[in-house]
Amino acid sequence: MIADPDVNNEDVSKRYTHDTIRPLSYYGGNKKVDLGFVGSCMVHKGDLKILAQMLRNLEDIHGKVEFHAPLVVAAPTYNIIDELTAEGDWDVLQKYSGFVFNDSAPKNTARKKYENMMYLERPGCNLCMGNQEKAEKGDTVMATSTRLFQGRVVADSDRKKGESLLASTPVVVLSAILGRTPTMDEYESSVVGINLTKFAPPQKSLCS
Repeated sequence: MIADPDVNNEDVSKRYTHDTIRPLSYYGGNKKVDLGFVGSCMVHKGDLKILAQMLRNLEDIHGKVEFHAPLVVAAPTYNIIDELTAEGDWDVLQKYSGFVFNDSAPKNTARKKYENMMYLERPGCNLCMGNQEKAEKGDTVMATSTRLFQGRVVADSDRKKGESLLASTPVVVLSAILGRTPTMDEYESSVVGINLTKFAPPQKSLCS
């Protein structure tokens, strides 16, 4: 499922909200994604372990993993990175990343231009505040951040309105790797061996 801010909805009251929830199949594997973001306070250690396992799965399927859109990853805390390092997952993330933060040489300004690769950014608040990273204006961002409202994650451009769609970590990761929303078949093959939440909304009304 994806929470879509529906930035062009004719009903202004339904823009930039979490009210429009759509199944992955709605996009038919065709919606272009300019940037993916996994991180900050919206994720925990388990999300980064999911990312590492997905990279292993996709390597087994395709032989290598290539990103067709940038993926910004920010662990919530330093101690989580220490635990991931001890458990072998951080090495997997570093293997596939094109950038790993260095506290001895921090960035002085937020990055605004990206290559199609994974960025392992310094732990803490990140893309939703723009203090380390900033999506390009007009981007379509697939993110774990709930900050869907106008201008928070991505600003508008003359070309198009910026939109930040809320999705689970596996959907965000796969969208960045593909550069578009995945199909269900692509999604299911990438999450083999990962214990994901099995929650589904009730089919019947909860009220009589």
